[in-house]
Amino acid sequence: MNRSGLGATALRFAGAVGTIGLIIAGGFSAGAIAAPKTPTKHAFTATLTGAQISSQGTSFETVYKDVSSLDGTGAGIQDGTLAGTAFPVSGKASFTGYFANGVEKTADTFKLGAPNASGISAITGSGKCAGGTGVHKSRKCAYTFTGTYNTKTTLTKVKITGTYTS
Repeated sequence: MNRSGLGATALRFAGAVGTIGLIIAGGFSAGAIAAPKTPTKHAFTATLTGAQISSQGTSFETVYKDVSSLDGTGAGIQDGTLAGTAFPVSGKASFTGYFANGVEKTADTFKLGAPNASGISAITGSGKCAGGTGVHKSRKCAYTFTGTYNTKTTLTKVKITGTYTS
């Protein structure tokens, strides 16, 4: 047996093991090299109760108490515009929710039905997350909502159902 051949093989093996050790010690663990984590989906619900605080023409602003199954209780402000002045009417709105775990921004579209004899209009719509801070910074979401708007008192009650992906 040739001692120099065995020595060279042993040195190559030791070098390979040493290189693997350096890679792991350097922070490139097996988890970092593994395939990316599959996004996790979480169903959520929220209940919003609010009142309009201002309106001008077809623009409006509403403040809300927001109770979310994922984020707890928070407060929010909605700025929106209606596509016209006659019922039924569609509209677009942006919403900023303030929670202990961060600020959530959303964008939605909705339809406001003709009011009944008591002045209550049905609301239906859908929306998506549009960024934020804290846990909301990278969350993606989609949701639908239904509720009522009282044209006499400007009180709004909405129930939201959706899915977050994180």
